[in-house]
Amino acid sequence: MKKAFNYLILTTIIISTLLTGTVYATETNSNISITETPDSSSLNLTSDGILLLEAETGDVLFEKNSNDKMFPASTTKLMTAVLVLEKGYLNELVTVSSSAVNSVPSGYVKAPLYAGEELRVEELLYALLLPSANDAANVLAEHISGSITAFADLMNSKAQELGMTNTHFTNPSGIHDDNLFTTASDLSILARYAMKNEKLRDIVKTTTYTLPATSVYPQDDRELKTSNLLLDSSSKSYYYEYATGIKTGFTNPAGDCLVASAKKDGIEFIAVCLHSSTNSNGLRGKFVDCKILFDFAFDNYTTYYKDLQAKVLEEAEKQESFIFENAIQSVFNDNNSFDFLRGLLKICAIFIIILAIKLLFFRKKKNRRRFFKVRKRKGK
Repeated sequence: MKKAFNYLILTTIIISTLLTGTVYATETNSNISITETPDSSSLNLTSDGILLLEAETGDVLFEKNSNDKMFPASTTKLMTAVLVLEKGYLNELVTVSSSAVNSVPSGYVKAPLYAGEELRVEELLYALLLPSANDAANVLAEHISGSITAFADLMNSKAQELGMTNTHFTNPSGIHDDNLFTTASDLSILARYAMKNEKLRDIVKTTTYTLPATSVYPQDDRELKTSNLLLDSSSKSYYYEYATGIKTGFTNPAGDCLVASAKKDGIEFIAVCLHSSTNSNGLRGKFVDCKILFDFAFDNYTTYYKDLQAKVLEEAEKQESFIFENAIQSVFNDNNSFDFLRGLLKICAIFIIILAIKLLFFRKKKNRRRFFKVRKRKGK
């Protein structure tokens, strides 16, 4: 629905622009640049693969071995959630199969789900993303594609579409497989894309969710808790007040993994930490690393990105004024009644363009307008 809405607005802009006979740019280039790169050498990080970026622009602010192939563990489930949200419907009822439940190896997390019970796609997504239930991943994969193998093919197609060139999936859960691998850089691409989906954003910031009773399991005591301790206010060592998601992971070969996000003052950063371990204080390195990275980003880059927002907004407003002034001028330059009517039509078309631009670029902001040109993420 969101994509269709955007396509509708863009089509309106194109048609209206054709009516005016003039092409106007809808994006502006910012001349703002970071004059001094903050010193990150003192960051004490335990993760082997790291990438820190600004979510809106994709600007890479820190990286360490970000293109090295590593095992993703349950951060894999982020791709599963993306595909389910794009291919399925939240209110669809899904029947849990015995194969989906029984194929989860011993020692891996389950919701638990029971063969024969029916749950909605939305409920299964909470089980997938909060406690990282592997049985939920299998159920959703079978629902979307009919089999685990077919769903893995779908995952790889999506990865290629997004530009995740060093990633290969073999299952929807992240259960260890030597042929299932990714990079911190690729996961950052996936995270930026995933967090544009409002429903996914809502789920990954949730701390608890209770599965309903079913005909097979009549109790409503299956409380799902997030495995992302950055969101857990009771976890003094790991809680981060600005955290907004996203997905944890762990297997022995993969180590501790985390794709995390945090937002403050309208600026959001994404951090990816792979193959982490316990730090010198006995704490789980992936959570500590992300907190350090987010503090580094907010302390050093918030002003830069707020200035960038303001500058691009100012340029957008100047552009709107330019479009309108040119439309008015074209009307008064016309010499006959036919040209005058055509000029009036131009004005109407210009108003449509301006309205469409505002809907497309400003409709998400409730308290203030925000216009941001999405730039390609810097390669590292």
